[in-house]
Amino acid sequence: MQTRIENGAGPRFTGLGVWNVYFIIAFALAAFGYIELNLLGNALLMAWLLLPVGPKWLRILRGTLGVAAAAVLLYSESWLPGVDSILANKGGIAGFSLLYMAEFALDFINVKMVGWGLLVFLGYFLVRRYVRVTFFTIVYFLGAVTMPWVQSILPERAPVVTADAGGQTNEAAAPAKTGKADAKAVGEWYDAFLAYEHDRRARFPNGLSEKDTPFDILLLSICSVSNDDLAVSQLDQHPLFKEFNIRFDSFNAATAYSGPALLRLLNGACGQPSHSELYGERRPECEIMTRLGTLGYSQRLLMDHSGEYDNFLQSMRDKAGVTATLDNAKYPTRYMGFDDEEIADSLAVLRHWQRTQVKSKAGRTATLINFIALHDGNRLPGGVGMNARPLAILLAVRGRAEPFKPRAQEMFDNIRTFLRELERSGRKTMVVIVPEHGAAVRGDKIQVPRLRDIPTMRISRVPVMVKFVGLKGMPNEPIHVTGNTSYLALTSLIGKTLETDYFSKDGGTVPLEQLVHDLPQTNPVSENGTVQTLEYQGREYFRQNGGEWKPYGG
Repeated sequence: MQTRIENGAGPRFTGLGVWNVYFIIAFALAAFGYIELNLLGNALLMAWLLLPVGPKWLRILRGTLGVAAAAVLLYSESWLPGVDSILANKGGIAGFSLLYMAEFALDFINVKMVGWGLLVFLGYFLVRRYVRVTFFTIVYFLGAVTMPWVQSILPERAPVVTADAGGQTNEAAAPAKTGKADAKAVGEWYDAFLAYEHDRRARFPNGLSEKDTPFDILLLSICSVSNDDLAVSQLDQHPLFKEFNIRFDSFNAATAYSGPALLRLLNGACGQPSHSELYGERRPECEIMTRLGTLGYSQRLLMDHSGEYDNFLQSMRDKAGVTATLDNAKYPTRYMGFDDEEIADSLAVLRHWQRTQVKSKAGRTATLINFIALHDGNRLPGGVGMNARPLAILLAVRGRAEPFKPRAQEMFDNIRTFLRELERSGRKTMVVIVPEHGAAVRGDKIQVPRLRDIPTMRISRVPVMVKFVGLKGMPNEPIHVTGNTSYLALTSLIGKTLETDYFSKDGGTVPLEQLVHDLPQTNPVSENGTVQTLEYQGREYFRQNGGEWKPYGG
């Protein structure tokens, strides 16, 4: 099938030639869920490539334009972060070190897929002289075009409706998921969810009696650890987790990025807002630190980093009522961050907090300690820096960043050591571990490992735990809160602890079962700026850039 100009005859139909390989690979990727085939775009590209042309220069021009169009089309069909998402996070991306970006780029190279692509390419050249490959390519594509019409006339299967787990959280999550499971119903439910959450408030005491027993509230905000990360890394049975009194089994961090995660935690006295509302006008009635301040709690703030990256610290001040000065002591450096910033040793930070607490003699303090030691891209000191030459960077890629598991193991060991030292001190403290989001240790068809542009439940479900330090006779095993919860439930738990004067008696003033009873549930909905995800009738859905809601096929 070649075009020849004979005796003044015009150009003839030549077929797709080697472009068959492109379309076969694209069809295969779509069939297995790795891309979403753009039928119109592929039809236009195929028509453009099939258009008969005569002069050689025109064929070269057509091929060049075809390559450019195919690249743009394939990118738009993929689940890679869109241009809007990249622009929305340009400030954070600009802070990445060159080494981190080089490492991250390697994750997008799927050796197995490259191998299959080469096999398709070789297979085409073996059969092209004996089989009209273009004919089968076009037939398959026409089948893909007509399949949606065929499916529309077939009878629908009844949707599978699953109930949310109840556990100790008996207040049902609203609104109900009873509508037809299609894009329109999911979108309407999402709007109803935001409207419902807008008016929710955590139960919090208006004041404290002078007779109430003072205790500290310590929030340990840990970047990059989810329930799935623990399972994949075989750290879900770490001894640390058995030392806590309460564990939330299905806690949704509602995002996959650190900045919004901290804002959601610190504004947890209200229901869950949208991402845009999170960065809107302040609502002091929603701010945990502000509410605790009215009850006589003084603020403290510590980090294992500077908080300068992506305006992290300033956003907490501007949008969450954090007024405390960053306690930035001289800590030993444990890691170098993805932006080449020094990251302090977590145990040193925790011990500094304890020492200064003892010295201050403060009655009631509310402390936020933020750790980024588990963030993707962190490495041991002495590695290649941001300003290294490109060759050095490429050579250093062989020594990848410190893996997640040893860093997480060390973090959990350090917290366990700290808790034992805190218990020996006798200082009454409510210690809360609240991970910001997962590390995406395990990828899927849509997102490679470490990529968190789409905040799936695998990334946003995090292990939130609470321990009451300074009390005797506490249960040996944690009590589990099994329902779908988020920051409103955690803030309500803090409020109930204050309301019940929980620390005034050994073993607590009320049983743990009573303390966690009727905590508010929150349907799992997560957002990353331009991307939203949710669960509806037992299935996960997502949308990008305000587009149509689609089932998540990862």
